[in-house]
Amino acid sequence: MAQTYVNPINLPGMAVRNIVGSMPPTDENVADTSQIPASLDLETWTAASGRTLAGRSTVGFTRISENSARTGADWSALNVDGTIYLYASGAMQNAPNNNRTVWSTTDYLTWTPHEMNLGLVAPTVVQVGDKFYMAGNNTPVYQADSPTGPWTSMGNFLRPTGQTLSVGDVQFFLDTDGRLYLTYNIGSPIMGAELDPNNPRQLISDPVVLWTFDPRQEWQHIGDNKATYTHGYVEGSQLFKLGDRYYLSVASGGTEFTTYSTGVMTSDKPLSGFKVTQQNPIGYGNNHPSAVYPNAGHGSFVLDKSGNLVFFYTYVIAYEEFFERRLGMDICNVIPAGPKRGAIDCELSNTPQLAPGKKISGRDDVGLYNVATNSQAYWASSYAPGRNPYYGSDRSLSTWWEPADSDTAPTYIRGFGTVFHISAAQIQWKELGRTFTRDNAVRYTLEYKDIPTNTWRPLVDRSTNTTAYTADYVTFDRVLTNAVRLKVLGTTERVKVGVHELNVFGENYNLAVEKGMITP
Repeated sequence: MAQTYVNPINLPGMAVRNIVGSMPPTDENVADTSQIPASLDLETWTAASGRTLAGRSTVGFTRISENSARTGADWSALNVDGTIYLYASGAMQNAPNNNRTVWSTTDYLTWTPHEMNLGLVAPTVVQVGDKFYMAGNNTPVYQADSPTGPWTSMGNFLRPTGQTLSVGDVQFFLDTDGRLYLTYNIGSPIMGAELDPNNPRQLISDPVVLWTFDPRQEWQHIGDNKATYTHGYVEGSQLFKLGDRYYLSVASGGTEFTTYSTGVMTSDKPLSGFKVTQQNPIGYGNNHPSAVYPNAGHGSFVLDKSGNLVFFYTYVIAYEEFFERRLGMDICNVIPAGPKRGAIDCELSNTPQLAPGKKISGRDDVGLYNVATNSQAYWASSYAPGRNPYYGSDRSLSTWWEPADSDTAPTYIRGFGTVFHISAAQIQWKELGRTFTRDNAVRYTLEYKDIPTNTWRPLVDRSTNTTAYTADYVTFDRVLTNAVRLKVLGTTERVKVGVHELNVFGENYNLAVEKGMITP
């Protein structure tokens, strides 16, 4: 179990975004239709018309934000001699001083944060020789001698004619023959061009269209229920290569919706001929419905030193405001033969998985379920109005259990409804208020009910914790129990916390075998 992870990833020190929102005092000008007729009267609609109509249809509406929120998104991975570096958008306030952190790992289990001298929205980084180049939404190209900087500006992208090109959601791609490419755009269409590898800000080919919004493909529709045919916000492209085949991934559906997802096309050329050769979006319909999960939004595929194809993706929360997001990670496979040869197969996970490169009998999934889902088995020392303990395991990240303000020793017990062997847990914390920073760490203990003695025994002691995890995943020696008890001891920044989800992972297969209920 020490070699497992679970989504969302417990990435330390994610940025905090503080957007204050409240309802207007009256409904005057809410659902204002004054700007809509001009859009409806167009003889021909395009994808751009649909986006315009959506904007005009939401005039006067607002969003309530109760608390600040952790956020990280638009993940871009780089493999540097076996170390994976992961870049991301963060709070996106005061860019280019956005999220200045890049995280590195060699085992996918321990992530080390590195502070850079600047941070970009939707960053991309490529290594060409001994130089590293970074760019982001409508930024110059930056260069450095290290994947963590310091970064210095080279200037903006330039068209072959010398004109400045300002682009969003950019991604570099260095081909195996040393040629360098750029894909970009926020909204349809996705564009591509070749760059000078000796001067990556310089385009040496005119941009061409690689992907356009297709309203006939439902996964591209915007919104949680995919009901809007008129426009799809296609963005977050990445060009990469596996063997002799080129892949182009794009995100669509809107980063403010939990159905934000990723699709893939393939070609035998880097800048033309892309076709849909597989079921999109990635991972759709293959999830284990035993815990909270979204679809996989704007992210990045990377081949690691062992040849694993790892997909890092945006995991949308979108409660406090629509840029509340997290990190998801899963291993993908390329189908080697048959009618689906070359298609990328990814199963989005929400239960413990072995880290890339680890296998048990050829499987990544260790066969555990989220057992803390019995809606009637809970107890808490207190609860704030409207935040009762049911919400701490209701499989929704839009709700949470919150102790009463007067509770000096918040305690939360979750029962399983039967007896299980458990070996891992995930606590998705809800930090409350607007004063906490990315360094706020929660201190707590987790115990289990020892059945023979009917007493609480220790599982995890984080009473002196100083690492700021939003989703805290812990493993422990396997025990047989029917309940766990969480004691919240406080935080390093003395802010109140609740629990979005307390997920406990276990199995009763071996117990059933031991008792003769089933044969092994």
